[in-house]
Amino acid sequence: MAPPRPFRIAIIGGGIGGLYTALSIQHHTKEQDVQIDVFEQASEFKEIGAGVGLAVNAARLVHNIGLGDQLNDIAGRRNGIWIDFLRSDNGKRILAIETNDKEKIRQSPISRSDLLDLLRHTIEDREAANLHNKKRFTKVDDEGDHVTVHFEDSTTAVADLVVACDGIHSATRAQFFQDKPIYSGQIAYRATIPTVEIEDWWPHDTYSVMWAGKHKHFLTFPISANKTLNIVAFANAKAQDAEKIEESWVATCERKDVEEDYASFEPNVQRLISLMPDQPSKWRINDREPLNQWSYMGGKVILLGDAAHASESIPHERASIQTY
Repeated sequence: MAPPRPFRIAIIGGGIGGLYTALSIQHHTKEQDVQIDVFEQASEFKEIGAGVGLAVNAARLVHNIGLGDQLNDIAGRRNGIWIDFLRSDNGKRILAIETNDKEKIRQSPISRSDLLDLLRHTIEDREAANLHNKKRFTKVDDEGDHVTVHFEDSTTAVADLVVACDGIHSATRAQFFQDKPIYSGQIAYRATIPTVEIEDWWPHDTYSVMWAGKHKHFLTFPISANKTLNIVAFANAKAQDAEKIEESWVATCERKDVEEDYASFEPNVQRLISLMPDQPSKWRINDREPLNQWSYMGGKVILLGDAAHASESIPHERASIQTY
């Protein structure tokens, strides 16, 4: 009789969702014979984008797998204020919402790349999963008691369970459900700047500040242990004006686009804009219709994260991960 084989799990996508999934599964199945493989289409495990906010419920999950102290080390510190809401025209305070950021498990604004590096290094240290690069998913076939995953380089992988963590443009999702993005009416500008460039003149008690204006707002929050300021600015835009803007982390624009959209905002915002890169990120914010199911092939293929419920900015505490 052949020896029993491990339960094989193939994770499609090596971003934050995919790597956390691998660590979480390994953490909860230490006594079982489970083999985890993570397949990433890029040539390296590298997160694109700037900051992301982990609310308390999401931060707790990171603590649950033994990475709480490391998370707190790389997170920004809000100095007791979740967001300081200001008027866009004169910078006067509207409302400051307090938060207890002295708690061990707390809201954690972090750099995406810092978090991804933490997860990847932990996987390697714990030997939690096998990491594969240059594996672009093309399709998955149902073989009855298992599935076969196909990649663009003509290789395959056999698995008992596939977890699709391949993001908002999920190729796995596309095999089972075809949909088109629905323009939300908003665009977003994103950038980061070193806090050393603003600490001499920054007038606020926290780096977590939102200037609220008509049909637009300008948000900052600290990441990388307060060494970096994350900037994200949302503005309404007509569909025809946003038609050529991509839904992509790598899409950029000229800094003058930001200057024009936020010309009415107070001088401190103008100073921040002047410190942004010559070509900041510019993203078209789309919505998608919710799926009526997240699992396929009798439960052997499941969708996770943006592959399952693509969404954009959720600037309140109901979100586990706030994509600012």
